[in-house]
Amino acid sequence: MSTESLTNLTARRIAIRAHGLAKERPAGRVDKRHVKRVFDDIGLIQIDSVNVITRSHHLVLYSRLGTHGDDILQTLAKSGYLVEGWIHEATLLPARDHHLFHWRRREARDMVGVRPQTRAWVEDHPDLLADIRRQLTERGPLGAGELDQRSRNRGPWWGWDDAKFAIEWLFRTGEVGATRGSQFERTYDLIDRILPDEASREPTDRETAHRELVLLAARHLGVASLADLADYHRLKKTDIRGHVHELVSDGLLREVEIQGWTEPAYMLGVTTNARSVSQSVLVSPFDPLVWYRPRGERLFDFHYRIEIYVPAPKRRFGYYVLPFLHRDAIRARVDLKNDRQSRVLRCKAAWSEATDDDPADTARALAEELRQLAGYLGAEGISLDPVGDLSDSLHNHL
Repeated sequence: MSTESLTNLTARRIAIRAHGLAKERPAGRVDKRHVKRVFDDIGLIQIDSVNVITRSHHLVLYSRLGTHGDDILQTLAKSGYLVEGWIHEATLLPARDHHLFHWRRREARDMVGVRPQTRAWVEDHPDLLADIRRQLTERGPLGAGELDQRSRNRGPWWGWDDAKFAIEWLFRTGEVGATRGSQFERTYDLIDRILPDEASREPTDRETAHRELVLLAARHLGVASLADLADYHRLKKTDIRGHVHELVSDGLLREVEIQGWTEPAYMLGVTTNARSVSQSVLVSPFDPLVWYRPRGERLFDFHYRIEIYVPAPKRRFGYYVLPFLHRDAIRARVDLKNDRQSRVLRCKAAWSEATDDDPADTARALAEELRQLAGYLGAEGISLDPVGDLSDSLHNHL
């Protein structure tokens, strides 16, 4: 049987639709039902503390839902629908999927892949770990600053003191869960108090979980290489390769060739080709559309790096640059800053992509998207610096 072949445009459209970026944003008030549909589409949202525009997890929602209440994720977490875990970095995911990562937390407890420095610290502090468990049991939920025992000793992570290190270790190994406050701070409690009653407490074995996670990744990505499937939940290619082959044999996945890709790609067996056109939206640097940079290069011919930690003179595009999705392609990127004091959305640079065949149309659509973003942020105006090859055309539409 010959392998099905897809154009890169078809692959992009399938991926865009799978990520929920071909749907119209809600016209009315965004509520919990809308947010749950986003999680149905993408499965999880990576959390990031950078607040140059707004927190990245809110940008992920904004791209799909437009203006929404900034407390809506907190509300869903407090209700038990969402939990936080180390999945794709720090991540929010539905509590229904929490059991699929028991194996990862168990491996941490067994010190699999744990750095020697961390292992030594854990082995040297059993009494402190027991005391943190006791405090949470008797007094939880608690912030790290509310713990009774605040040792001055510094742990091996980021200068945390021993008590902070201890509670983060218990979070990593799954004994403790966490929710976020309005200032992004974690509040900790025993995981059984955070998970809703309907969430599975039964450990899922590693191989069963990996098979299920491959299927979930395939659904959320739409079409994906082996590396794409592995990256979505931070798995190893060597651990899922056999599962992918079995799923193809079982008819749950199908293998396809994509124009310009050097490796095979995989789709759910029932996936249909997408003809819908994407929305015109700015996306977070940590959006699943672009978070795995090699995939962005294959799908969109889009070379993307975060330049926050690059010295200013060496930056190519800017400090906090957002890709702009328009007409089924990433056609521009803009360096943005939410100037809260002046209530202005500052566009510090606007760049057209070399693959954009109609920069004037892109500038018009980008100007409208910037106005919508400014409205969501509560900015009263937009300023544009004359930096980047798209800035003059964008200026004409603002």
